Amino acid sequence: LDATMADEHSHGAAADVAEHSHGGEPCAQDHAQEHEHVHGESCGHGHEHGHGHEHGHAEDEYDDPPGDADGDDISGDGGLRKKVVKAGDASAGTPPKGSEVKVHYVGTLRDGSKFDSSRDRPGNFNFTIGQGQVIKGWDEGVATMHKGEVAELVCRADYAYGARGSPPTIPPNATLKFEVELLGWKVKPPLRSSLKPEEIVAEGNKWKAKGTEAFKQSKWAEALELYGDAAMILDGAYPPLPEADEAEGKSALISCWLNQATCSLKMSEYAEAEASCSKVLDKEPENVKALFRRGTARMQMSEFDASKADLREAARLDPKSKEIREMFAACQEKAKASKSSEKAMFKKMF
Repeated sequence: LDATMADEHSHGAAADVAEHSHGGEPCAQDHAQEHEHVHGESCGHGHEHGHGHEHGHAEDEYDDPPGDADGDDISGDGGLRKKVVKAGDASAGTPPKGSEVKVHYVGTLRDGSKFDSSRDRPGNFNFTIGQGQVIKGWDEGVATMHKGEVAELVCRADYAYGARGSPPTIPPNATLKFEVELLGWKVKPPLRSSLKPEEIVAEGNKWKAKGTEAFKQSKWAEALELYGDAAMILDGAYPPLPEADEAEGKSALISCWLNQATCSLKMSEYAEAEASCSKVLDKEPENVKALFRRGTARMQMSEFDASKADLREAARLDPKSKEIREMFAACQEKAKASKSSEKAMFKKMF
């Protein structure tokens, strides 16, 4: 971690490695766009319309079913074949059931005609593995892929849209071919309401630890999101925490918000840093780290009076902190320079 994280001796031990200082110098989540499909009933990006596995069909009833030329049989019954076009990063494994995956895809019929493609629209496509949100061929096929991998998935009709197809673009009993690129995935945290009261703090700390691992690797956006996941578990009223866990739960929640503020500062997302610190100060009005980091964020947003108020209060609570004094002096200098710049601009105008 950078050298700014070294003041724990004057402010007590930090809750985790990511908050050893008041501040920190000021990868990324791709917010995929869900999209409206435009092919009538046809939903080529794999959405299931109840045309799932068709029972009682002999293989020769399917239209041009997959064969050895289409790749490896990954279903065991020949209904789903996979051919790797570009290898991905195997170090992180494959997306587990329940994870939200991000993909690009191009869907074609056996004659090569394209019926749908995420690459023709902004963003990409997201779905959750193993929840029946997409056709069977996607649920099973994408679950075998590595991050960055590009693969061809050839789906027999019972792994696609079955005997009915999806008119007007996908005919009955059609075998479909998808070129799929797995951009990444995220294992979604459980909802607090799904946990037993005695499980909440442990689950929140588990996600907080994931955030700290990302922080250590300077993956600020990933750490920010993971700390947010942890905070979502820890911050809530239902089910209530056992009395014995309340103090630990509050401490972990405060730590998550403080660490989110640091990540935001490092990404120059000053409004977000200010918001995270304000959450802390709503619960702990005299939290020195929150005052310092909010003061830093406000200075960067040229909110000099508010910044100095935060830093002055932080200095009152911790008069020995050199870091706070230096930031206050920097804020005064920036405010002075801003005022001089404004005066010069007005002189030119008039």
